Amino acid sequence: MNIILRLEQEKDINSVEQLTRKAFWSDERVEKIGIGCDEHYLAHTLRLAPEFVKELNFVAEIDGELVGNIMYSLAHVELEDGSLHEVLNFGPLSVLPSFQKRGVGSALMRHSLEVAKRLGYGAVIFFGHPTYYPRFGFKEAKEFHITTIEGKNFPAFMAMELIEGDLADKQGKFYESPLFEVNSKEAVLYDKQFQNFLIDGEVND
Repeated sequence: MNIILRLEQEKDINSVEQLTRKAFWSDERVEKIGIGCDEHYLAHTLRLAPEFVKELNFVAEIDGELVGNIMYSLAHVELEDGSLHEVLNFGPLSVLPSFQKRGVGSALMRHSLEVAKRLGYGAVIFFGHPTYYPRFGFKEAKEFHITTIEGKNFPAFMAMELIEGDLADKQGKFYESPLFEVNSKEAVLYDKQFQNFLIDGEVND
């Protein structure tokens, strides 16, 4: 399977948001928040935000079909002296269900991290699955003496230095874009344009 990784183009936006919707959709979430996922709306809002990192917005393509996407945004650690240390955050990381567990997500992660390091970004901090991301070099954020805004730590809160020593003596609290606190009502309204399509990609009558 030949995976082509490239930067997202404007013509890809609708397809990326559709694949993101399919990647994260859960019927259980419909009952809880009124929508099966909100990650496609997050992708939409991040693109318009000043913290969006366009040069790390990659898609994965197989046989001409878009099957995956990864997005990055700027975040920061507020240090104890009140100064801010810039870091990267990533997400959504989306892979079409039919292509999951086939190396697409790993390819997007490894490639984007390599490019981020080359571009001079020093570290990545994010919230994700603690059994998946350590394979890329992520550790619990507490190892760098970094906490959430609430001063907490847990296995799903992870960090990685891209440049050795970037997080040394950077004890503080992590702040990601406020857009990650997705407005469910706005997401439901945005999702209406996707409702002519079923989750498996078939068109509704």
